[in-house]
Amino acid sequence: MVYQFEMERIWIDETELFYQVKLQLRSSVCSSNQNVYMQDEILQELIDFIAGLNNAWGKEPLIWRLFDSDADDQKISLTFTLIDRTGTIQVDVWIDDKWDHDPFDHFHAAFKFRTTMGQLDDLSTQLKRFIRRETDHVASLRPE
Repeated sequence: MVYQFEMERIWIDETELFYQVKLQLRSSVCSSNQNVYMQDEILQELIDFIAGLNNAWGKEPLIWRLFDSDADDQKISLTFTLIDRTGTIQVDVWIDDKWDHDPFDHFHAAFKFRTTMGQLDDLSTQLKRFIRRETDHVASLRPE
C-alpha cells in the first residue's frame, strides 16, 4: 500500500540524541525522498501540532517546519489546513533542498495532498512509537 507520509530511521547516534531518517512524502502527482537529520523534539513538535489542530478544530492552519533556521541547505515544511466540516485536512508540502557547493544539486517541490483527522491521529500514534524506539518505520496517511 502507498502512504503519503513514510519515515524510516536509517542511522542513530550512539548517544541517541539525534538520528537520520529517510522521509518520503507523496501525492498523486509528486513524491519526495529526503534524508534528514532530526531529534525526538522535532517529531514531538509534529505530534503537538496534530493535537493542536484537533483541539482547535482546525480553525487556523498549522505549519510544521523541519529545518534548522541557521542552515540554508535543506528546508521542509508541512502546512495542515482543515478544508471541510467532515474532517478533511489539506497538507501543503514545501521542500527546498540544495547543496551550496554544487549549483546543479538542487531540489525544490511544492505539492498538496489530502488526509483526514483520523489519519492524523494514526500518524501521531506511530510517531510516539518511533520516539520510544518501539519501531524504526512510520507509514501513515493513506490516500483517499
